[in-house]
Amino acid sequence: MSGSTDNTPKDLAAWIPAEIQGWTPKRADGLYTRDNLYDYIDGGAEVYLSFSFQRMVARRYGKAGAPDIIADLFDMGSSEDAYGVYHHDVHESPSAGIGQESEYMEGALYFWKGRYFASIMAMQETEESKRAVLELGKAVASAIPAEGPPPDLVERLPKKGMDPKQVHYFHNHFCLNAHYFLADDNILQLDAATEGMVARYAPASGGAPMALVLVRYPAADQAEKAFASFKNAYLHDADAEGIVKTENGKWAGARLVGSHIIGVFDAPSKPEILRMFSEVNAANPKGHDKGEPKHE
Repeated sequence: MSGSTDNTPKDLAAWIPAEIQGWTPKRADGLYTRDNLYDYIDGGAEVYLSFSFQRMVARRYGKAGAPDIIADLFDMGSSEDAYGVYHHDVHESPSAGIGQESEYMEGALYFWKGRYFASIMAMQETEESKRAVLELGKAVASAIPAEGPPPDLVERLPKKGMDPKQVHYFHNHFCLNAHYFLADDNILQLDAATEGMVARYAPASGGAPMALVLVRYPAADQAEKAFASFKNAYLHDADAEGIVKTENGKWAGARLVGSHIIGVFDAPSKPEILRMFSEVNAANPKGHDKGEPKHE
């Protein structure tokens, strides 16, 4: 991953304004690391911890006669993981034009820039609080000194038929299952060192969307072991091309390409899977994988 460094302040709170349109801090900031994030986000911390989360600052603002505003700024360790935690949720509202990607919805603003993810939320949406939330977001985004790249795996995904709201980045089994459930067990042998994408596509023949899962392993031998595990658990009845018709009447298949595994699920036909295999390969940047693609 390439977006892991920038001019990070020792105190993230330095990037959050002390006052915004009459709102001022109500109490001391909350400061959290991997050791105590559950104290602040009970039930939701696992999403952040599944990425390379480093630390966060939480500030609660108050103003007489107005709803409180809470600003949370997360250092996610890399721009790829800031992208990942932002894209963990489905964003259907228009962009707020803040940071590298953003969404404002019913009093809440979410955005990422560089290795940082921000959540800024008014406890009740009013015209006044909306203006303050957006102005606060612009100030925080402006303070972050640099943008960073999204995961390079994004460029390997075919664009035709993709639902842009359903594109997710992950490292581990927990996050994969949150977006597309494969199995209770970690049959793809995912861990903090693996990188993956899940995306939804409209089949060329029409009908319900199918899912594409693309995983990159640190080394080809790890990918081979994971592919053998996946085939044994999920594709044990597959044909010579790694494709099988599933119990729900849909089709699923997987292919090993260098240090990558490509999986296609809920496809309406075998030709749709073969088409997706071909389009993912065509999207691979030249020279990224050493050696010829290995198909099984």
